[in-house]
Amino acid sequence: MKYSDPKMEQYFNSLPSTVRAYINLSKAEIGSLGDLMLIGEHFRYSFGPDDKRESQ
Repeated sequence: MKYSDPKMEQYFNSLPSTVRAYINLSKAEIGSLGDLMLIGEHFRYSFGPDDKRESQ
C-alpha cells in the first residue's frame, strides 16, 4: 500500500495506469487526499484515457 489513508489509496488505485505510473516515478510527497486529487485529475485530463475504465 502506497498511502496509509485508505481513501487516498482507493483514489490512487482508481486513476488510469499512466497517471499512477507518473505519480510513482515523480516520488512526490503527497500528504493529503486533496493534493492527490488535484494532481491526479490534472494528469488524468492531460494524458487522456489509457485503459478500459476511462473509455467506458
